[in-house]
Parts: sequence; structure tokens; C-alpha cells
Amino acid sequence: MKYMNKFIVIEGLDGSGKSTQLKLLTAYFEQLGIPYQHIHFPVMDEGYYGQLTAEFLRGDLGSLDQVHPKIAALIFAENRREQMYKVQQWLASGQIVIADRYVNSNIAFQCAKIETQSEKQQLKQWILEFEYAHNQLPRPAFSLFLDVPFAAIKRSLNNQRTGDDRAYLQGKTDIHEDSLDLQEKVRQEYLQMVQEQEDFNLISCADESGNYLPPEQIHESIKAMCKPVISQ
Repeated sequence: MKYMNKFIVIEGLDGSGKSTQLKLLTAYFEQLGIPYQHIHFPVMDEGYYGQLTAEFLRGDLGSLDQVHPKIAALIFAENRREQMYKVQQWLASGQIVIADRYVNSNIAFQCAKIETQSEKQQLKQWILEFEYAHNQLPRPAFSLFLDVPFAAIKRSLNNQRTGDDRAYLQGKTDIHEDSLDLQEKVRQEYLQMVQEQEDFNLISCADESGNYLPPEQIHESIKAMCKPVISQ
């Protein structure tokens, strides 16, 4: 298959193992001598919307119920737009670009907060039009959803998460990660989009018994999906 660019997106719930898979994938590209760039969305350590996104996620702007999903969607969309000059430069230079989350994450998290299907569909369409048409974001060649049994996600989120990428919380709790009910609904939104979008592919991260697969086995599935982009 011939893709229009070398833009790969990896999606997944909080605690789904995206960071591990991104490390394995970038190490694979380095081993092959393939030039690549990696970006994690949302970016929270620079830009006006980086600061605003951090304020939202640590609850400074209100609880999940207090901030309308459309307003939250706008914040995350503008966070991406603020960083697009980098992505466009990388793609123009012919490098592979890997994004840890992109437009579909905005749809999944915000639509998960809405009860009725008609309102979900309206918001989904608004996000797609705002990000791709209004903000003119590049569309990825394809996106991958790392599907993890929710029981594993629950265990991961119940454990204390640490690291330099947690500085945005300033000692507080991420309001998205803190709601297991939201996370379970987000997974259902992702699964729905996999059915709807031809270029959105599911990577199963568990066996038939629901046991989490070894990271290396998941990595092999991701490598197989990336080969057409590498070869063009």
C-alpha cells in the first residue's frame, strides 16, 4: 500500500503501554538507520495551550463535569495546532513522524463524557472538521489503537505513576486518569472508531484469556503495520 506521508499515530488509554511500545519502535528505526521524529500530545511544557492543557488536566479549570467537552476538545485541538509547524517540517523533510496520540484521542476522551449518541456524533464531527479542515492538521498515514483489557488498565492506573512527564501535575492528580469510569468509556469510543475509520487499526495486546501479551510480541505486530511506510 502506498501512503501519502510517513505519519504514524499510536493511540491507547492511559496506562496502556504506549510509552513502552514507542521506545521499542524508535529503537527499531534507529537500528535500521531510518530517520524519524517523535512527538507526544498533548505538549504541556511549552506554548500558551500547553499551559492551558496542564491547567485543565490537573483540575484548575474545574472538574470533569464542570468543563464542557467541547471546550476541552478546543483546548486539546489548539495544543496540537501550536506544535504543527514541527510536524509539517519533519514530514516535508521525508522523515517518519510518530505521534503518541492525535485527533482520535480528542474524540475518544471528549465523546466519552457525553451520554446520547446524537450528541456524541455531533461533537465527533465538529472535532474532525475543526482539527483537519479549520486547523489544517495533516492526516496520518494510519493510526494504531493499542487495545488492552480494562482490568489491566485499572491495575496500571491504580499504581502511582511517576516520571519527568508528570511535572505538569504540580503534585495534583490528572482528572482524566483519576476517573476509571471515564477510561472504560474512552475504550469503547476508540473501539467504535476502529470500526468506522479505514485507516485506524487495532493492535490486540491480550490473548484470548485476557492475559497481557509480552511487549516484544506487541512490538512485532506494530512493526508489521509500519513496514509499508518504511519501504516507501
